[in-house]
Amino acid sequence: MCPPIAGVVETLGQSLQQGYGLIITNGDSAGELLRKAFTSTEVLPWRDVLHDGPVPLTDTFEELSELRADFLAGRNWGDPDILRENFQARDRGLAHHEVFETVTLWFEHDLYDQLQLIQILDWFHGNPGGREGLQLVQADDFLGAQNEKSIITFKDKSNVVSDEQLLLAREAWAAFRQPEPTDWAALLKQDLSALPYLEQAVTRMLQELPDAKTGLARTQHQILLAINDGIKEPRKLFGAIEKMEEAAFMGDWSFWVWLDGLATGPGAMIENLEGRFSPEMGEDEFKAYVASPLRLTALGLQVLGGGEDFARTTRIDRWIGGTHLTNDTLWRWDNQKKELVVPA
Repeated sequence: MCPPIAGVVETLGQSLQQGYGLIITNGDSAGELLRKAFTSTEVLPWRDVLHDGPVPLTDTFEELSELRADFLAGRNWGDPDILRENFQARDRGLAHHEVFETVTLWFEHDLYDQLQLIQILDWFHGNPGGREGLQLVQADDFLGAQNEKSIITFKDKSNVVSDEQLLLAREAWAAFRQPEPTDWAALLKQDLSALPYLEQAVTRMLQELPDAKTGLARTQHQILLAINDGIKEPRKLFGAIEKMEEAAFMGDWSFWVWLDGLATGPGAMIENLEGRFSPEMGEDEFKAYVASPLRLTALGLQVLGGGEDFARTTRIDRWIGGTHLTNDTLWRWDNQKKELVVPA
């Protein structure tokens, strides 16, 4: 893990003002490469999976960070106290950005990064002090998959963040956090070119709403489709699903949650999954889990074929940004018509 940037700032203090830069990026893999590639630089990894779980409107930035830490802890993705401490350290690092001579945001083209990017740009919109000269690198490839030499080439894409980008990010971030997805969907009717990868991200997030006909999120549909096509083992399934994406964005822990959900309860779509994923699984347990010989249930075949509605057979309780999806408040997405279907 990268060290908390807040600790670095508090230790070095005024010495950072001369020639010392701050890079804010998506996570630890990209962060380590950027730290090695650029000297006199500190790296602040954002480390939040904003396409997973609740991202509602809150009174303060800090309140949302606490909520996100608690959500991740609820998934057993970390100790609650440590997660809160890490989010607090991250937020302090952002608040101390003015002690650095330069601040550059390094983010990719996928949904995971674009949600982080609009959150950070929204913060800078609301905290204008020190944002003069704020730079943005928008990469069209995965930063964590680079090496110390290749990642440097993306520096050529660096541009000063414009007022137009800040305003668009503010609007998009507010839309994402609304209790209904109407504002988020309405973004597709606007000119989003100031943030060139935002349109794809908005669409991809909408596709995680239940489908208008089958009730499946796109990720669920892709899982069922791949299993039906003969990809039975979870360890192979994850890679196959990534290849179905225009820009892969999902980590394996998030993917296992989707897989477990399809194998759970009276409305299970798949069977033969050995156990349920937890980061605390033993090595033998995990090996058995990822080698499970999956197959579709009769219901899974019906839903995949369009003869049954997943949302009518299964309890739904999940979030798309600030929208809490349940069977009673079930917003859907018609991907052919590119429009929302309001709850019946």
